[in-house]
Amino acid sequence: MRTKFYYICLLVLLVSCTDTIVVNIKNENQGKLIATHKLIMKEEKSFYLDDNTAPKSPYIQIYEDSSGVRMLTLLNQYTNSIYFYNYETASYIKNIVYDKEGPHGILQIEGYYIKNEDSIYLYNRPLIEIALTDSKSHVNNRYILRSEVPNWPLYYPQYMLNTICPFIEINGKLILTGINPYSISDSLINKFKFTASIDIKNGQIEYHYTYPKDLYGSNANWDDPLYMQAYPELSHTGEIIHSFPMSHNIYLTKWGSESSRKVYAGSNVAKTIHSIDAVPHRMSEKTIVTHYLQQDLYKAIRYDPYRKVYYRFMLQGIPDASLGTSVEKKPVVIIIMDEQFNYLGESIIGTGEEWNWKNAFVTHEGLNIEYIEDITKDLNETYLNLKIFKIEKL
Repeated sequence: MRTKFYYICLLVLLVSCTDTIVVNIKNENQGKLIATHKLIMKEEKSFYLDDNTAPKSPYIQIYEDSSGVRMLTLLNQYTNSIYFYNYETASYIKNIVYDKEGPHGILQIEGYYIKNEDSIYLYNRPLIEIALTDSKSHVNNRYILRSEVPNWPLYYPQYMLNTICPFIEINGKLILTGINPYSISDSLINKFKFTASIDIKNGQIEYHYTYPKDLYGSNANWDDPLYMQAYPELSHTGEIIHSFPMSHNIYLTKWGSESSRKVYAGSNVAKTIHSIDAVPHRMSEKTIVTHYLQQDLYKAIRYDPYRKVYYRFMLQGIPDASLGTSVEKKPVVIIIMDEQFNYLGESIIGTGEEWNWKNAFVTHEGLNIEYIEDITKDLNETYLNLKIFKIEKL
């Protein structure tokens, strides 16, 4: 479960403090919220995958091409390529394959943003750079997202991009939401900024947004990348929303400002969330895994402009989970809120064994989530299967 960042230097560990306190984040509205709506599965789509492509693609983007056709694109890391499908018909269109070496080489694509076919931005993870490419897989520019000094991980984020933590374009800027992979010390919490911004016109890079002190301060131990990931979304008013795993609130920030406001966006069933009661970097695997399994933890937030609602994902804790419990057994909860973040309801759709909730996105058909086929079935062909949800009144 613990993500390995081979480029994290030992200095990160040396400067992290070892005196910790347990932070308890209470859900003030637990059991008090009244549901008026629920999610109902209304439609399914299946996209045929070739022999080199597996389900659970690490990155999906829907975009509209120059002729107005909606494309579902997905990342195949095995072939270092992006596949294109007609979203309406589920028919395969093409793929773009990128070399791993040479002047146009991309060592490993972890995410991308297709503005148009002449402007495809790739995150090249090993080099921590963005490559501006085209549909012929030519690299036209590169933007380095770190400095060359040995202690750069203290001040520059790394990135774990996926469908629910994607590139976002706003006001001519391309933003990437990153992380500090481990607990951040109080001495750095005001200095470390976890979001990179690239000006599309001139390539200028800036960094924004520090971790909220009320969540990550006081030397609280959240010493795993899974707790340090902020999930971004654009609000219907153009604010940046951040959903942090341990917070029943969300944080909204106007672009260009560093000051956030908190809004309650919690689950009716979520309990108090605790930081890890152990010293960072000295924890056993059992401590890390069981803590993650037993906690209710929030994930992505998605805006649905067609129904004017927000969906916020939460993985419900398993109180009696042990080291041998699969992480995928956590129930997947989806909270529904209106545009003012008033609670409308929530639904448990199943567990991570059935749903690849990381591949969730909105179209006018509804909330699309990847559904995992029963691996015990004798299947001759492989598909990316989407189930599409809409909201209904109770």
